[in-house]
This record gives sequence, structure tokens and C-alpha cells, in this order.
Amino acid sequence: MVKIMVTGATGLLGRALVKQLQQVNAHQVIACGYSRVGEGEFQLDLTQNQQVTDFIAQHQPQVIVHCAAERRPDISEQDPQAALALNADATRTLAQAARDNGAWLLYISTDYVFDGTQPKYTEQAATNPVNFYGESKLLGEKIIAEVAAQFAVLRLPILYGEVQTLEESAVTVLLRSLQDGLKSSVAKPATLLVDDWAVRSPTSTEDIALAIEKLLNLQLAGEPITGHYHFSAAQTMTKYQMLLQMAKVLNVSTEHLQPVTSPTDSAKRPKDCTLSCERLMSLGIKSTLPFASGITKALQQSVVVQQWLKQADERQS
Repeated sequence: MVKIMVTGATGLLGRALVKQLQQVNAHQVIACGYSRVGEGEFQLDLTQNQQVTDFIAQHQPQVIVHCAAERRPDISEQDPQAALALNADATRTLAQAARDNGAWLLYISTDYVFDGTQPKYTEQAATNPVNFYGESKLLGEKIIAEVAAQFAVLRLPILYGEVQTLEESAVTVLLRSLQDGLKSSVAKPATLLVDDWAVRSPTSTEDIALAIEKLLNLQLAGEPITGHYHFSAAQTMTKYQMLLQMAKVLNVSTEHLQPVTSPTDSAKRPKDCTLSCERLMSLGIKSTLPFASGITKALQQSVVVQQWLKQADERQS
């Protein structure tokens, strides 16, 4: 039985990955999280070097998938040291412990290592992050390469999936912008400006989890998985376009939304970091899930979304 350790197992991507891996009897999943740790999961503070080193030495995983990260650009900009502690320093400790104990490590990174000026970005394209979040994740990538050449990096775009809070995904948090569209009132809702400038590739965590499992299986079968890989849904959208699709699924008005064709975020974002996924496609791994069907399933599965809609209905009644 293969022992697979997943960091960030209580987060958006980590939960989907653990669920996917646990469906296979040949895998023993070591699910690690810091908050919201439940039955069968391990609480692990990745910023405590000795704790991490001892944990890996004790459990001896053959594979480590490092999903844990500070993923919020605005928060990373406000507290760069905290972002570095998780995205870089903890990554070094994990990578060194993995190498010393004979484990193979897959580091989850981001399309934000690119500046968004020359899409589509291949795995070999020059990196040039425009915000501190991207810089911290790029530093993590460099640490992985320095510690062990046989480790791999998987870059991902903006994610959505079954969420426990709307803020857990940069896609579902956009639902807050539909709040006024839920209200039944004589007064017309105030106009809300929404980014229709930055181009993203919203990708399902279920889709990613399946791709990661396939990648791990290739590594375990003797196919050397090293260096950089990209995985992304094919469809590109702005935040405004995502909102229109989610509003359609939820039957919510968007008349109060006004698209803005200039940057609106407090931390600088790249315009278009669309990824080319050539290396994974050459291995027979690619995304085929359209946003419309993927987000419909995610919204239906997310209890918090259903509660949000119910509360809105109660306010109107």
C-alpha cells in the first residue's frame, strides 16, 4: 500500500484530492491540516520545522503532495512574512524531509508566477510575478528544484469546488457581488462594479484531483515525473463572466452589476496568465470539464451556498 501525504488536506483543493485518493484501496492517505482537522486527519503546523521533520520520519510517506499555501494575493501583500513562512520556508522543510526519507514530492504552485503579458504560458516560459503572492510561490518552486531534481511542480489557475465558506474560493467569493440581486425591494439596487479586465481559467478541484491522481500513478509506475507541469481548464473568463454564469445557475439577477475594463483589485494582478498544458497532455492528462457544468455541481454540493440562498429567500418573505 502506497502512503500518500497531503498537506492542506482540510482546504479547498486538499479535500478534493483526499476524497479522490481514498477511493483507491491501494492508497493510504495521510491527510494533514492545521485548522478544521477532523476524524482521521492529522493536525500539523507546517511552520514548525522540527514538528514537520519528525512527522515525516515517523509516518514515512512515499509521496507528498504539498497543497497548503497562503493563496490570497491581498493578504500576502499585507503580511509578506506570513506568506513566505508557508509558501517558501515550510516548503523547504517539507522538501528536505521528503528527500531525506526517500519520498517524492509534488508542489502545487500557481499561474501567478507569470506576468500575464504573453499567454499562453508553456512550462518553460519565463516567470515574472507582478505581486508578492506570485513571488512567494515562485520562491517555493525554486526551493523544490534546489532540494531535489526529481521533485515536480504543478501550476494551477483559479480554483472552484465544493466550499465550506464562500471565501474559500476566489470564484465562489464573487457570489457576494450578487447579494443585492437577491433582495426584493422597491428601490433599485446600487450599481456594483465588477472586473471584466483580468482573464482567468477557472478550474474544478475535482478535475484537478483526478489529474493529480493520474500523475501520481505514473510516478509510482516508474515514469519519472519531474520539473514543471501545468493543468488548467480550457475556458477563459473574467470575474464578470463568471458571475453571469453563476447567477444563471442560481437564478439571481445581475442587473446591478456593471463590467469594468480596468484593474479593480488592491494587489496587482496579471491580465492573462492562461496556461499551456502541453506536458500533461503528452501524458494523456487534460481537462475536459466545462465551467457551466463544473460550477453547477460545485454550487449544488456546497451547503454554504444553499444556506445563503435560503437566508435570502427568508429575507424576501
